[in-house]
This record gives sequence, C-alpha cells and structure tokens, in this order.
Amino acid sequence: MVHRFILSSSPHLALRFFNFATHSSLPLSLHSHSALLHHLCSAKMFDDALPIMHRLILQHRVHPLQLLQSLTEICSSLTSSPAVYDALIRACTQIGAVQDAYSVIQRLRTEGFWVSIHAWNNFLNHVLMSSDECSRFWKLYDEMLSFGYVENVNTLNLVIYALCRDCRVLEAFSVMYRMLKMGFFPNAVSFNMLVDGCCRNGKVDLALQLVKKISVISGKRVEPNCVTFNSIVNGLCKAGKLEVAERVLREDMREPNARTYATLIDGYAREGQMVNALKMFDEMVERGLMPNVVVYNSLIHWLFKQGNAKEALVFLSEMVHGCVSPDHFTYSILVDRCCRISDLGDAIRFHGRVREENLVRDLAPYNSLINCLCKHGKLREAKQLLGSMITTGLAPDVVTYSTLIDGYCKGSKLDDALETYDVMVKAGRMPNLVTYNTFVHGLCKEGSVDTAWRVAEETRRTAGVSLDVITYNTLLHGYCSSLRIQEALNLCDEMRGNGVMVNVVTYNVLINHLCKLKCFKEAKELMKVMCQSGLLPDRITYTTLITEFCKHCSANEAIELHDYMVLRGVPVDQNTQNTIKLLIQRVGLPDENGSIDEQCTPG
Repeated sequence: MVHRFILSSSPHLALRFFNFATHSSLPLSLHSHSALLHHLCSAKMFDDALPIMHRLILQHRVHPLQLLQSLTEICSSLTSSPAVYDALIRACTQIGAVQDAYSVIQRLRTEGFWVSIHAWNNFLNHVLMSSDECSRFWKLYDEMLSFGYVENVNTLNLVIYALCRDCRVLEAFSVMYRMLKMGFFPNAVSFNMLVDGCCRNGKVDLALQLVKKISVISGKRVEPNCVTFNSIVNGLCKAGKLEVAERVLREDMREPNARTYATLIDGYAREGQMVNALKMFDEMVERGLMPNVVVYNSLIHWLFKQGNAKEALVFLSEMVHGCVSPDHFTYSILVDRCCRISDLGDAIRFHGRVREENLVRDLAPYNSLINCLCKHGKLREAKQLLGSMITTGLAPDVVTYSTLIDGYCKGSKLDDALETYDVMVKAGRMPNLVTYNTFVHGLCKEGSVDTAWRVAEETRRTAGVSLDVITYNTLLHGYCSSLRIQEALNLCDEMRGNGVMVNVVTYNVLINHLCKLKCFKEAKELMKVMCQSGLLPDRITYTTLITEFCKHCSANEAIELHDYMVLRGVPVDQNTQNTIKLLIQRVGLPDENGSIDEQCTPG
C-alpha cells in the first residue's frame, strides 16, 4: 500500500507521507524507500533524497550495493531518472564511504548504466581529499578516460589540484591552456588552485604574475577574489616576505577577511616581530573582524615561545571573556608551556580541561605531560596517563612509549622499561634509534655495559637500525667508567669502520677517563689526534686537561694549555681561570698576560 501511494503521489506529497510513516513507526520496505528516492531525484529534490540514503546506509545498515540493487529493480516500473544513481554515489562520498562509491560505479557499469561525468567528478574529488597521496586518483582518472568520458571544467580543476599537490606546477599550467583549447574558460576555482599551488610550492612570483593576467585569460569573466589574495599573502608570509604580504592586503584587497589577518599575525609573530603582529591584531578588531580561536592560539603560542608569558595570559583571558572557546590546540599550547617551565600542577589542570570538554584530538598534550611527569619522577602517574590515552581511543605513538621508557631508565627501573618496550612492539609501534639509545644509556648507567652492547648489536642486526654517534659515545662512556679503556679504543676503531663520524664528545669522553687514570701523556696525544682529524677541542676538552694537569703535572704544561686555549678563542670558564690563578700563585710565576680575569668568559 505504501509503495503504491508513493508511486501515485506528487514528490512533495510522497515525502510528507514518508515522514509521517517514519515518525509513526509504520514499516517501510527497502522498495518503498527506493521508489521515493526515484521520485525525489526525478524532481531534482536531492537535498531531501540524500539524507534518506544516509539513514539507510548508516542507521539501517543497508549496504550501498544492496540499495543500488533495489533502485535498479524498480526503475522499470516508474518514471525514473539516472540522477538517482549519481545521488547514491554522492551519498557514499559524503559519509566517507569512498570505496563503496567505487563499488557502486563498477556495478552500474557492469549492468549497463551510464555514470555521469558529474558523479565521476564527485567521486574523484573525495578520492583526492581522503588521501595524502595522489597515486590512486591518477589510476582512477585514467580508468575514467579509458571508458570514453570527456572532461569538463570541474574534472580539469581536479587535475590541476592533483598536479599542484604532486609539486608539478608547470604541468598544472599546461592543463589550464588545454582547457582554453577545448573551448572552456578557467573559472575562479581553476585560478585559485593554480595560485595556491604556486604559493605552496615556493613559486610566489609566478603566482603574482598569474594574478595580474586572470582577467585577460578568463575573457574578463573572473577577477582575483579574497581567496586568491589570501593564498598570495600566505605564500609571501611563508617566504618571509612579510612587508610585501602586508602591501598586498593594503593595495590589492578590497575587503580582507579574518583569514588574511590571521595569516599576517602568525607570520609576524613567527618571525619574532610581535609589535607588528599586535598592530595587525588591533587593526583587525578596528575593522570589525572578530579574532577567532586560530588568531588567539597563534598569539598565545608565539608569546609563550618568546618568553612573554604575562601578555600571553592576557590574550588567553581576553579570549575566554570574549566568548571565543579554547580548542584542543589552545590547551595543547598551555599544557606544553606548563611542562616546559615544570609547572606540573597547572599542566595537569589544563589537561583535565581537555578531557572534560572532550577536546582530545591528538597526542601532543599527552606526550608533553607524560614527559613532564617522568622528569618529576612520577612514573606511576605517567603510566596511568598512558592507559587513559588508550581508553579515550588514542593510540600512543613511538614518542609516547620512548618517553616513558626513558623515564624508567633514568629512574633505574629497567624491568619496567623492558615491559613498556614489549607493550610498544605488541601495539605495532616499531622502536626507533632514540628508543634503543635510551636503553643503551640506562644499561650503561647501571654498569651493565655488556648487556648494553648486546642491545646495540641486536638493534643493528635484527631491527635494521644503524647505530649513530650517540649510541657509540654512550657505550664508550660505559666502557671507560668500567675502566675498560682498550675496549673503548677498539670501539672507536669500529665507529670509523662503520662510517660513523667521531665527534668532539667522543674525544672528550676518552680524554676525561685517560686523565682519571693518570695517563696524561696519552690524553695529550689524543688531543693532538683530535686536532689532526679536523676537530677543534672545546671548552670541556681544555678544562678537563687543565684541571688535571694543574693537579698532577708541571705548571708550565698547564699554563701552556691555557694559553693555547685562549689563542684558539675557546671560552674559559671561571673555575678553570681560578685554577690557573691558584697555580701561578703557588709556584710564584708572574702573570705575563696581565690580569687573568680579563681573559675569562663567564661559563
């Protein structure tokens, strides 16, 4: 009965009856839904048809192919329009079911139905938007062309966008010229995509040239608009050409919007030009443009970064009292700031607000807080926070696990570190070199140098991760601390053999331990080797040698080292200077260089 009523009614009356039946809980078959959808799409009532399709797919769990089958089965019994199939493809893409949309296209082709170019464009657009890569788009685009479709302006706009994303800007321009040859005039979308593509690929000058020619190329059908100039301003700001960007706002834009000002404010703030950033903020308000959460987040973030916490908190207060709700970025900024200054109490309070207001979007605030808790030795709380991440649906990443492992290693809880490592691997998060270096450092700290070496070897052999200079320096320090100098020197040879560049830290570790073993001749020789290899000794090298030479060697050798250090321009700290002064006083040598204090660089 319902089915017959729908078929015999006008689309509007059929829709009213359908809504009544739905609210009255009258049973409606899939065929009744399909009949109504045909009716609505024939009358071009797509805004009414699409929500019905969404409900069938999402709430009633009707697979798009099942709905398609019902639509095709009854199409012969009523006046229908192929637009209903286009609508089904659009319904799938709107709810993110891009693969289902493709399945519908394939089934329609198999059953001899023609999918319009508009449906293909809608589908290809969502393929582009749903992936960071364009490879699938190009494959499906070629497939569409192989079926004999002729591109329209919207298709070519998608091609321009994909080429720009693939950093093939000049090829994107050639598509615009192909468009003109086909008898199409590029529209505002075409030009805005090209301008934005140029700016995102560092070709701002090319974008500026295009803007000047938009009117001519389009046959005076298109003029640069606010979107065009916002892309230009953004590109100039990223290129550090802030004055030029501001000139574009003042000379070319009739009505700059909030996004224009937000871009300039962030650009100036990023470059440390807070006076100009605040000037743009005031100008924005004077023009009646309300600063949004993006503007406030930018100012608060950069003010904190530049050490101006007082003014950052003023903007935070102004933001809240101005009825601009903080978002998850705001709280991430605040949590990170509190963690950086070790204000654990406020960091926990702000993080609580993130959870209370259901603003959890990413790992940033969690990772910052876990790091802060570990630094304060609150490892149990850090582990609990890791657990709460998982319960809220967030998957901890390598940084999360590595931070907790580092906390356990520094807290001499190697068993807990290994347990966390196992959880990390089971969760499918592959440890990186930072994770392994953390283990090596923790094991060396506990005196388990041989175990640390086995972990390093395991890293290289099974994980396929090459050891870096930090790994080797940590192992060197471990061997030296265990008085295994020969093995440390052998490790240096292995470093070179594996193509790892020995650095100043490597030599400083060896020189320090040679001095502790009173091998002063060898330490001095090693410093010469260091210089011959092109590495200049730093303050730590000289301070170590001078301090030990003053205690155990001749005064002349210590003073000679000090003078050599000063002539090389190496900063001399106060402790080293005091040591030399005491040595001179003890042996009764004159201060030939005048006041030694004048040579001192505060350390």
